Amino acid sequence: MKNKLIAVCILSFTLINVNAQRLGIKAGVSLAKGTYEYTDASFSTENLTGFHAGLIGEVPLSDNVFINTGALFSMKGTKLNVLGMGVDFSVNYVEIPLNLAYKYDLGVVKLFGQAGPYAGVGISAKMKGGGEEETLDFGSDSDQIKRIDYGVNFGAGVEIKKLILGVSYGLGLANMSNDPDETVKNGVLSLSAGLWF
Repeated sequence: MKNKLIAVCILSFTLINVNAQRLGIKAGVSLAKGTYEYTDASFSTENLTGFHAGLIGEVPLSDNVFINTGALFSMKGTKLNVLGMGVDFSVNYVEIPLNLAYKYDLGVVKLFGQAGPYAGVGISAKMKGGGEEETLDFGSDSDQIKRIDYGVNFGAGVEIKKLILGVSYGLGLANMSNDPDETVKNGVLSLSAGLWF
């Protein structure tokens, strides 16, 4: 299922951006607060501030319904509290969302809500804490993390002519850890601004 979801997101991104009625750019602040569990024990997590930026595109299905996608650089991860020490766990992704959006036209302003799956490919990862920093490798060994992330997005916002203001939440469904006793999943609240060309 994971491979099919990734293939659908990539294919949809390609088709939509080739045939897109509108293309644009988007950027904003990301508050990443993933979940971390080890052998049935949950550790407290805090927001890790990052950013996201990239290209977006959309195709109308009707006057009010649209499919949108993009290719975004997205910073994810979380802050962990391990034995009283704060640890920043950050992973950078290239992410492709695939959302079904509904827009309600109020005249000058359009309100929108959207939801859909996303797939992301990790490009770098690191862990920082106690004055030390370690680069994390992607792979299938127990001391490496998985490169592929996937999940679902939910969002809402407003369009004012070509300006887009939105808020969204990405709920990660993939366990990023290869350790059978460990579960690490992404969760990101994003505030963004965009512009249609």
